[in-house]
Amino acid sequence: MRSRLSLLVPLLLCACASGPSPRAEEPGEERLPPRSPMNPDAPSLNRGEALLRHGTGSDVVLPAEPVPTAQELGALAGFGQTWTSCSARASVYLFDSYGDATTADARLRKQVPEGKHGAVTVNGDWLIWATADATDEAGRDVIERVVSAFAGEE
Repeated sequence: MRSRLSLLVPLLLCACASGPSPRAEEPGEERLPPRSPMNPDAPSLNRGEALLRHGTGSDVVLPAEPVPTAQELGALAGFGQTWTSCSARASVYLFDSYGDATTADARLRKQVPEGKHGAVTVNGDWLIWATADATDEAGRDVIERVVSAFAGEE
């Protein structure tokens, strides 16, 4: 456990120091993805944003609503993003507990939409769900990279 924590601290420091991911909304303007209205001021949302930002790197992304919604999954809050270079989409959710997150993980694994490739992982009380068109190799590479970084497996 101690070794996992020692690996997580540099990861979070690196992700936080890098600043927000570039957004393609308005030139020169950077924004974080919109947060779910369920709990928009939760300070712990910053951790989820940092985990996603670490996997996003310098990719240009757009904020998006999480799909499914946080309410549909039973999460406290959620946010999402889409990539401008491919069909990849990621949704990040905050749950009450690791147990709630793993229950949602199992549910999502059974619900990959037809014609899509899906990847999901849990990190504590956080879950990331990412999809891309099954025929989009670049999109599949993006979601595998993002989910791996979110899990701390970079």
